[in-house]
This record gives sequence, structure tokens and C-alpha cells, in this order.
Amino acid sequence: MNDHDYGSPSKVESIVQTGSEDRIRFGLSGNLRRLAIVTGIAQFSFSVWAWQFGIFLEASVNQLWQIGFTFSIGTLASIIGYGLSGTIADYIGRKNSMIFAFIPMFAGLVALRFYPVWPFIPLEYATIQLGWSFIIIMTSAIPADEIAKTSGVNAARTFNMVLLPAFFVDGVSPVIAGLLLDMGYVAGDLHLLAALGALVAMIATYRGVRESLGQDIIMKAKAGSVITLRGLGRNFWIFAAGMFGFVFVMNLAFPYMGNLVVNEWGLSESIYAYVWSAWSFTCVILMYSVGSATDRNIRAALIIGTYSTAFIVALFALGSTVLDLLILNILLAAPIVIWSGAEKTLAVNGVREEMKGRALGTYQFLMSSTRLVGQFIGALLWDFSGSLRTVYGISGIAGMILVVGLTYALMKIKLEYRGEGRTLIVTE
Repeated sequence: MNDHDYGSPSKVESIVQTGSEDRIRFGLSGNLRRLAIVTGIAQFSFSVWAWQFGIFLEASVNQLWQIGFTFSIGTLASIIGYGLSGTIADYIGRKNSMIFAFIPMFAGLVALRFYPVWPFIPLEYATIQLGWSFIIIMTSAIPADEIAKTSGVNAARTFNMVLLPAFFVDGVSPVIAGLLLDMGYVAGDLHLLAALGALVAMIATYRGVRESLGQDIIMKAKAGSVITLRGLGRNFWIFAAGMFGFVFVMNLAFPYMGNLVVNEWGLSESIYAYVWSAWSFTCVILMYSVGSATDRNIRAALIIGTYSTAFIVALFALGSTVLDLLILNILLAAPIVIWSGAEKTLAVNGVREEMKGRALGTYQFLMSSTRLVGQFIGALLWDFSGSLRTVYGISGIAGMILVVGLTYALMKIKLEYRGEGRTLIVTE
């Protein structure tokens, strides 16, 4: 069945939807399993080079502020992408939006390979980030559509399982990249390899992913406002406000992990790549079980996940060995898995079905705006203090404090979510 079949329900469609397409395996329907595979391919086109990008920048520019500026320009492009992607996806469908996303990714990666010079680098990075922002939203919007249609059993687990291949690939990709660098290849070769991955992912999306948004819902979305604030609901805005400060302080430090480990801990790029993969592989192992546990108490899970993340970030300021990096990466996996599933679930809590794309896009728009300022301030703190250890310490301590505000916000939310084996109930 293709994506045009939604406009004319029939007995054939009914048979298909109650047949193999609805058969749940690994917690996912057939379409979500195919989406998960495509997401894994897309993740390769990002992860094979992104882990090393901060190090690449430090070797390619003359001033530290240029690193922060490049990250900020990329974040600005992401913010624009998040702001546009949800609305566009509600209007033209998820599949078409995802296919489009790979075009700027491919173009930016090719440009970064052949013209890696200032001032083109920020523009090339921004082009990649624009496409990547669309992919992030589509890999959440398509599961959200199916959760709404099927009563959403184990919503947090569903979001997590769609991303499981991506986390696995995120672990494998730096290892592949590290081996290539050890063999004499350079960062530009990683960018070209990633561009090939983006092209493959685009073709796989066209051939394998089925549109998840029915024509009736698209028509309802088109009948509404392009930009809507009140329509997202009180729950959405309370939750977004609670997460805003926490995500901001985390972004002081997260973009510079490679620089911290390689330059201040004294580890090699390839060692960093190999050990970084331990985090992704641990996430893969935990995703199913932790996703199910998150569904039992979504608020408590998010509080535990965010506080633990901040605590571990602070510990990065004290590390210095390969063993330290390995332990911290493994410890970081569980709270990130909890955080990932819980925040997507809460971002669409009670949002009407024709507005879920806009809810996810608006949420990512807001959270990414913290990166625009946060990572630049992080670079300034790095320049001022002379050490990324200081930046990580400040980020972690501030994060633990701000979890108190997040807890208060979560207590004010009316959950349309009823726990394990239940769903997000869409209210009018």
C-alpha cells in the first residue's frame, strides 16, 4: 500500500492494516521497523563524522570563538529546520518531508569535503544541520502518528525502539571512522562517506517507508493556522518551560566532549571514537527494558534521567583515563535513554493528531534555541577559564539545580498518559 491510499479507505486497506503491517515485532509495526532501518542508515551519515567535528574545527580555524560560532550557526539552521519541519510535515506528509531532508545533508557534506575553509565551513555545517533537523522530527512524528492510531501501547518504548538501530549505528560509526583515520584517511574522507550514506538513506526512505499521516488529517491540518501557540495546549508549554533551562546548561558542555577528552585528558582521537561507542551500544541494550520502565511512571523517569545526566556531566570534569571515559559513557547511557523516550512522549501529551508534527517541531525549536546561545557561552567560558573541565563542572552543577524547577513543572502537568500498557489520550 502506498501513501496515496489514505484518501480512499476500502476493504483492501482494512485487510492490509489488520495483516502483516500491524504485526508487532520488537515493539514496532512493519512500517516503524522499516523507518527504524532507514533511521539507522541516516544516523551513519551523521555519526561517522560528527563525533570528530569539534576536533576538525579546532585544526581548521585560527580562533576558539570560530568553533563556537560554527556550532551556533549550525544550531540556528537547526532551529529554522525544527520550526519549519513540523508544519511542513503536517501539510505534505512525513515521508515527503523526510525525503527532502536528505538533499541539504548530501549537499552540505559534499561541500564540506571539497571546500573545508573559513568562512565556508559554518555555511556548510548549517546546510547539513538543516536537513538533519527534519530527519529528527520525522523519526518522532511517524511513531507519534501510529501511537495515536493504535491506542499507543507503551508509547515511550515505541519512540525508543524506532531509534534503536540509530543508537547501534552511532556506536559502530566512530569505530569505523577511527579505523579509517588510523589507516591514513582524513576528516574530509569521512564527510564524503557520510554524503554517500545520506544518498542511500534517501532512496531507502522512498522505497521502504509508508506515509503515516492520513489524508483526512492532512486536510484538517491545512484548514488550521500555519503558526499556532495556544493550540498546542497548556501541558505542552509547561513541559517546554521546565525543560528549557536544563537543556540550556547541558549545551554549555556537550558539544565539546571530543575536545575535552582529546586535548585535556590526552587521549587519541581513535581511542575516543572506540570508547564513545560503548555509550551507544549500552543504549541499544537498555532501550527496550528502560523504555518499558519509563512508561510506568513518565514523570519520575524524566526527573531521574535528567538529574543523573547532569551528575555524570559534572564527573567528566574529573576524568583523565580511558577507564574513566569508558565508565562515564556506560553510566550516561541509561539516563539518556530515559530522557529520550520520556520527553517525546510528554511533548505530544494531549496534543491533537493534526498538530503532533507542529508540537514536536516547536519543542525541538525551543530546545535548540538553547544550543544557539549555550554552546557559544560554553566556548567563551572555555576561552576565559582556559579549561573545559571548568565548563563541564559548571554545566553539571547547574543542571542538578535546575532539575528542581523541572520537577515543579512536571507536577503541574495534567497527564493524558495512563502508564504501562496505556497511551496518550488525545483530547479535543
